[in-house]
Amino acid sequence: MGAGRPVTAGGQGRGTIRFVDPATAGGKAREIFEAILRREAKVFGATAVSNIWRCMAHAPGYLEASWNRSRALMQRGAFTPLERELLATAVSAANGCHY
Repeated sequence: MGAGRPVTAGGQGRGTIRFVDPATAGGKAREIFEAILRREAKVFGATAVSNIWRCMAHAPGYLEASWNRSRALMQRGAFTPLERELLATAVSAANGCHY
């Protein structure tokens, strides 16, 4: 999905969310995008900001709160990043998440 394109959940005509383009984001959203990409590039080899973060950037305060929560839960402690992601995936599967 390209920047600014609407995303339809499950292709079923539900609500749409336009992604914020990291190249044109400003202020707090840009600052957080940069931090996210540094972390995701280091840990996962990412080359772009994940779509979930791009959706949240419409509300920079929410993006910041979610990033801080992610850092608190997924970046600190005794588990490795891979173990944390595996646990998150297992919880999502147990809850019947379709993503």
